[in-house]
Order: sequence, then structure tokens, then C-alpha cells
Amino acid sequence: MLQDSFERVCRKWGIKAAPDAGKRFADGVRSWGPHPEVVEPLKKMSEHYKLVILSNADDSFLAESVPKLGADFHAVLTAEQTGYYKPRYAAFEYMLEKLDASPEDFVHVSSHTRYDLMPMHDTGFRNLVLLDRGYDPVTHGYDYVTVKSLDDLNTMLGI
Repeated sequence: MLQDSFERVCRKWGIKAAPDAGKRFADGVRSWGPHPEVVEPLKKMSEHYKLVILSNADDSFLAESVPKLGADFHAVLTAEQTGYYKPRYAAFEYMLEKLDASPEDFVHVSSHTRYDLMPMHDTGFRNLVLLDRGYDPVTHGYDYVTVKSLDDLNTMLGI
């Protein structure tokens, strides 16, 4: 998928695509670690809450990246498992079914409004938190709380 995407962008701009660009990009991403300000607050959060990841990544990527987060996770769900990419509602419905849960059981934290917070609001989730890293525009009408860090969220949660 990365190679195909890279080739389409190159075609659009009249640039010749390297035949291994997608693999090199994927290998580069696999080498990344978490944001430095995430590990300790996430570890603290995992002592009080069951943490769940719902990701658009595949199983092999998360098998490498989740341990770098340094926290215990109750569940790690991927697009490969769900058969859907977010923002498709079916990804969130899969999570609810897999965890035998309902929207009110969650405090959902994301730095993406379009891929997480908007569709989750549409499907009945109300405990929504935007970790504002400047990736997405802050939008109104989706009833989420905005924080600048996971430390801020932990303070709000009383931990």
C-alpha cells in the first residue's frame, strides 16, 4: 500500500518513483519510538485503566511498536484484525464486539479528529479526548475535551 501511494503521488508531480520506496518508508517508520512525553504518563495510566489500542496499522507493525510504549495493554486491535480502516464505523463496532463493551465504557484519547473522534462521536462514544499535537484542526460540535499532554489527562482523571 505504501509503494502504491508513493507511486501515485510521484505520478501526480511527474517524479520517477523508486521501486523500493514503500519498503524503505515502512522500515523507517518501524524504527521510530513513541513521543518522548508518552511513556511515563501512559505507564501511570495503565495502573488505573485497561488500555486498548485500535490502530490502522497491521499486526506486525504493532507487534514491534507497542512494547516501546512501556505500558500494559488490555487489547491491541489492528485494521488487519478488524478488516476496516478508521474512520469506518465498522472498526469501532468491531472493538465493541471484541471487548464485549459499550461506548460508555471508554475514555478515548486520540490526536486525530477525523479518524477517531468524529466517527466515535457519531457511533455514541461521549468520553472523548483530543491530545492536541496540531495534527488536525480543532473542530466544534463533537463534545471532546482537549489536552496538551497525557500528564494533563492523568491530572484530569485524578491519577
